[in-house]
Amino acid sequence: MSTIDLVILGIVAEKPQSAYDIQKDIEYHHLSRWTKISIPSIYRKVLQLSEKGYLRIDIVKGDRFADKAVYSITDEGKDYFNSLMQYYATQTVPLLFDFNVVIANLNKLNKDAALDLISKLKESITVSVATNEEYLTEYSNIPLVGKTIIEQQGLLYKTLLEWLDTFREQFERID
Repeated sequence: MSTIDLVILGIVAEKPQSAYDIQKDIEYHHLSRWTKISIPSIYRKVLQLSEKGYLRIDIVKGDRFADKAVYSITDEGKDYFNSLMQYYATQTVPLLFDFNVVIANLNKLNKDAALDLISKLKESITVSVATNEEYLTEYSNIPLVGKTIIEQQGLLYKTLLEWLDTFREQFERID
């Protein structure tokens, strides 16, 4: 099961599209911010989903350009989409932050170096907060489902900053 499958099937369920249009839709909605999805993986996944019978291919004559393949979701694709929705909605939510390996190893550094890394981590998260707030302003007219994800990330960043301040205070008191 794959979140990329879910993204692609969800886009095509809305309306039939070419692989290029799917890619543009993913870029427009900034879905790569929330999922691990790359442009080359989109094309591969579209082909895999069509080979598995989840997408149907229709060749559309181009006006001035070459013919293009337009993908639409099949009944099997709708069933797979629904099973993916159920699967991801019922999984435990992993919160995996790469910076946790830094936190886990801070006690192996001298205190000044460790505190410097904590400060750098705080700066990094603060930049993420600002970027997230810019997204919220820039995309204020997007549908609720997209807007709420940006708001969710903003809350997570702010919570991380509060946690980091508390951790820093505790770390400073260690001898």
